[in-house]
Order: sequence, then structure tokens, then C-alpha cells
Amino acid sequence: MMQAGDFQSATEALREGLRQYPASIELWNLLGIAESESNRADAAKEAFLHGLKLAPGSISLNENIGFLFYREADYRAAVSYLERAVALGSEKPGVRFSLAASWLRTGASAKALSELRALEPSLGNRSDYWVERGTAELSQDAAAADASFSHALQMTPHSIPALNGAAYAAEKQGLDEKALAFLIQARNAAPDDVPTLTHFGALCIRRDLGLDALDALTKAHKLQPANNAALYLLARANISLENWQQAFYLFAEFARRVPRFGPTYFAMGWLDIKLDRVEQARAELQKSLALEPNLEDARYELAQLDLDNGQLNASERLLEEVLKQDPHHAKANMAMGDLLMRKGKLADAEAYLETAIHEDPKLAPAHYKLSMVFFRKHEMEQAEKEKTMAVALDAQASHASRTQLRLELPESDVSQ
Repeated sequence: MMQAGDFQSATEALREGLRQYPASIELWNLLGIAESESNRADAAKEAFLHGLKLAPGSISLNENIGFLFYREADYRAAVSYLERAVALGSEKPGVRFSLAASWLRTGASAKALSELRALEPSLGNRSDYWVERGTAELSQDAAAADASFSHALQMTPHSIPALNGAAYAAEKQGLDEKALAFLIQARNAAPDDVPTLTHFGALCIRRDLGLDALDALTKAHKLQPANNAALYLLARANISLENWQQAFYLFAEFARRVPRFGPTYFAMGWLDIKLDRVEQARAELQKSLALEPNLEDARYELAQLDLDNGQLNASERLLEEVLKQDPHHAKANMAMGDLLMRKGKLADAEAYLETAIHEDPKLAPAHYKLSMVFFRKHEMEQAEKEKTMAVALDAQASHASRTQLRLELPESDVSQ
């Protein structure tokens, strides 16, 4: 019955048999398989566990319940049973492969990679083996991961996991253009694949391709409205296009779903500043720090609010905390320079502003504030030089904000 695919009849026959032979380990194992194939996972687990009570050392029962947990993405439970099966003597490559994949998903990447390398002679002709191996290699050796994903793509050129993995490997090596090429292939092969859309969107945000990011992430959000990653990235895409209010709405929705993620409230506070909602911004920024005290950017924004409000001492205390945590924080150095200039400490202000410019040479306001220090010190040549630089950089930034780049995607992709 099971070989013929009639799992319902098989289940009925097995339950009848177990009424006569309740201690039969083989019948409990077969019942678990039949229930699993009928997509009744709870009944399958119950059957396998009943069998394991009778025979804890059964290799097949440990294998089968381990496989079941693996398919359900309960990787910690899968590790427990698959490790036991291997310890009991299971030598099936599929068992060891699933164990390695489960280790990888529970943080034991070194063990996973070691096991996967050992499996190459038996599984090296399978694309999914190379995808899993490449995934394990990503955090340790991007070049090796790139080679593994290339193996997978030679076998299955349109594999979505392999194309996404190859893109991640390219990103790890600083090859964003190569990564984009892989992701465009993946989008053409599977236009509605949400992980590909979110991966593509995230990379486009980083490369200032805001319109492409918005298109991909809007589609991902429509396809899977409950997908929190797509929602968060869509909010970020709207920031890149200066859609401040829409970005705020999306972050607020994310905060409703994931209420204890500090960076969300930092983003909302930053957007409140853009929207001239100062008191609301202060509340959001303070909440972000309450959840994640090491968010130095949130502390910097609070310091800047105090500085703008003339509360120099409060601002200085916050900036000192930021710079203690990150002495290279360009904007915090700039704000400290501004603050010290207001206090008349021009030499100290100059030092902080020089540091800010060293850390971020394109930070136009730092050049402008440094020009003010030089004007007050009557060093007119240096003052004019920094002022000119500030004006040029500000013009560049303004032009960049108005210029929205877009990839030239193939017609088949654009039409989706």
C-alpha cells in the first residue's frame, strides 16, 4: 500500500496491526512513515516516539523522526535524533547530510563544514550538496564558497538557492556588480521568489539603487505581507528615496509586530527629526537606547537634539558617551567640535572637526563648521578653503539625492 502511494489505507492497516501487536517496533516505524507521508506530522511523531520508548537504540526510528523534524525546520530537535542515529551506527549519506545542515542552522558551522567535506565523495554529484557546503563556507572562506556555488550552478544553472548563494559569496568579496548579476538571473528564473526579492532589494539599497529596491521590496511585501524582513527592508527603501512619512508608517508597523527591536525605534526617531516632530523623536530615540544601549547613532541624535536646543552640557555628556564607545564616529566628532566652538574652545573644536573630516572627508557640515573656527581665528585662507569645500560637497550631495539611478533590467524582468 505504501509503495503504491496509498498511505491512508496503509495507516488503517498498520493501526489494526498494532492493536494485535502493540510491541512491534517495525509497525510503529512504518506507521510514523505513513503518517508523515500523509502530512500528519503530530501523528507521525507520536508513532515514532512510541517506537523509541520500546527501542531507544533503533537506528531507523531515530533517523526517521530526525528527518521529520528536519523537514519541519525544527533543527535543534533534528540534531538530537540524527546525532543519536549516527552514534548508533547509521552511515547513510542522507542522514549525515541532514545532520550537517541542521548543525549549520543551529550555529555549529565548523562541525557542519567538516561533515560536508567528508561527504564530498558520496554526494559531490548533487547540486544541493554544493549549495549547503557553500552556505557553510560563507562565514569562513568566501572564495571557497564561491567555488562551491559555481559547482552547484554548473549542475543546475537556474537553481534559486545556488544563485542567491553565489550572490552572497560575491558580496563577501566586495563584488557587488557580480552579485547583482546573479540576483537578476534569479529574478528572471523565479520572479515571485520572496527571498530573492528581499536579497536583491537589500543589495540595491546599499548600492543607492533606490527605485530598483522599492520595486522589488514592494512586490515582496505584496506577495508575503507577513514577512517581517520584507517589511523592514521596504521601510529602508523608502528612506533611500526620502519618502519620510511612508517609511515611518512601515517602521511603525514593524515595531507593532516586533516590539523589542531597538533599531526600529532609532529609525522612527530619525524620521521624526526629518518630519520636525522633535519631542516624538526624543521619545523614540530614548526607547531605542532602552532596548539596545549600544546604539551610538541613537545617542548621537539625542545629543544633536540637545545641542540644537542650546542644552550644551547635556549634549556634551551624551557625545562623550558616544565617542568613548566609538572614537571614530564622524558625526559625533563634528557635533563635539560644534559644541566646543560655541563654548569658545577653538583649539579643541578644531581638533574634533579635523577628526570628523578624517573619518568622513565628504561630511560637508564638518568642513563648514571648521571654516567658522578658522574665521574666528582669523585664518582667512584656511577658512575660505574649507567653506568652498563645504559648498561643493553640499552641492554634490544635493545632486545625488535628486538623481535616482536604476538598473537596466532585461525586458522579461521589467515586465513582471
